[in-house]
Amino acid sequence: MYQTLYRKYRPSNFDEVVGQKVIIQTLKNAIVGNKLSHAYLFAGPRGTGKTSIAKILAKTINCTDLKNYNPCNKCVNCTQNNNNPLDIIEIDAASNNGVDEIREIKSKVNLVPSIGKYKVYIIDEVHMLSTGAFNALLKTLEEPPSHVIFVLATTDPHKIPATILSRCQRFDFKKLTIQEIKTKLSEVAKLEKIDISDESLNEIAILSDGGMRDALSLLDQVIAYADKKITLEDIHEINGTIAVDEQVSLIENIINNNIEEVFKKINKYYNDGKDFVKLTEELILFFRNILLKLNTPKFYKENYNDRIPDKFIEKLDNKKIVEYISELNSSINDMKNSNNPRTIFELLVIKLLNNEDEKVTKLEKNLKEIRINNTLCNFNKKQMIEFLPSLDKIKQYENHTKYNDYIKMILNGKLKAIGKENIIFVLEESNEFNDNLNIIDELFYKVYGVKYHVISVTNIEWETIKQEFNSKTKEYKYIEEE
Repeated sequence: MYQTLYRKYRPSNFDEVVGQKVIIQTLKNAIVGNKLSHAYLFAGPRGTGKTSIAKILAKTINCTDLKNYNPCNKCVNCTQNNNNPLDIIEIDAASNNGVDEIREIKSKVNLVPSIGKYKVYIIDEVHMLSTGAFNALLKTLEEPPSHVIFVLATTDPHKIPATILSRCQRFDFKKLTIQEIKTKLSEVAKLEKIDISDESLNEIAILSDGGMRDALSLLDQVIAYADKKITLEDIHEINGTIAVDEQVSLIENIINNNIEEVFKKINKYYNDGKDFVKLTEELILFFRNILLKLNTPKFYKENYNDRIPDKFIEKLDNKKIVEYISELNSSINDMKNSNNPRTIFELLVIKLLNNEDEKVTKLEKNLKEIRINNTLCNFNKKQMIEFLPSLDKIKQYENHTKYNDYIKMILNGKLKAIGKENIIFVLEESNEFNDNLNIIDELFYKVYGVKYHVISVTNIEWETIKQEFNSKTKEYKYIEEE
């Protein structure tokens, strides 16, 4: 019968464990110095070695002939624990979370070990225990027999009562690095005679998100799926994700607001059975890496495979990237809880596509309000009367292709207010005028040698503005333009 890779290559001693060097060294020292705790808490992400190290610890402390901290695998205790462990009791709290199960432990805890020195109880996902079960466990932890050791493993230590935590020696397991996982995968690939490129191993290491078990499980799946040589495409097909080049293409189209092309891609992802939650997580990671490359180029180059084109760095700034990440992150839970994550993803993309337009619209609105305000807070009727005859001066640029259209707008409109260096025009349609204020300001500077700030409003808008100004219902104070 085929044995899965994560079971086949599960470490059997401390030296075979990948990563967690501080934890391993501390446990080795405790064993040699005979300073074992009666209860340990192993906390950390899934697949980082909590249960494996718990089993190794249990086996090691019962070995009668240790070889450099490692069990001999020959003594009675080792052979018994390898085949049918009597003194190592594993309990899955996810499925055995009641008071009765813990009370059973309490009733048997005083029984001496069958063959070894210690009886070790390994309670996996201990945070799943009920309140009653925790209370029962607490009584056992308060005064345990000298021959009993508890190892509590959890991915959610914050859900464990403080009374339990205070009675355990806690070890926080960390996610494995990409290089640590990749090295182990490379060893497994050679032993299994698997034809897989270094790039593909690296991709599996990245997708496993710091978990060795997930990495080996994904490798197992790809081996079963691929025909001969394992490729990047095989990995992404199995995992429901998309390759980096496709991520680049999708993000580039989002940045450029190519809505039709983006939705074509989404449709293809759906037909190909891609996981939209994983896809969103990938995009968050990609934008996070852009942020690193933008702000810490040296650190990014030394610690990450540079797969981000420089053109992204030119088009994005910190604020924009954070906005993208925030939108992506807030949609993940909705996707997980939805029967149709594709629709949530499409709505998310529409937000990202319209993000720039919304930002520009908001900016234009604020700028318009500021320029109206600054004109009226310094409104000078005499200045306006004196300026009006000089308005024809702008005609000198009417043959200039850059300014011609805007000169026509100005001359067809009506100058309604001037306040120092701010001017308000009334036009039938003001959008095109206000969309090109930088050019119009430039034109006025060329003609008058003054950095005027010009703005336009419609007739309806002007009537409201005039009424507010004349009735003195609105206060106007100068606001510095950014």
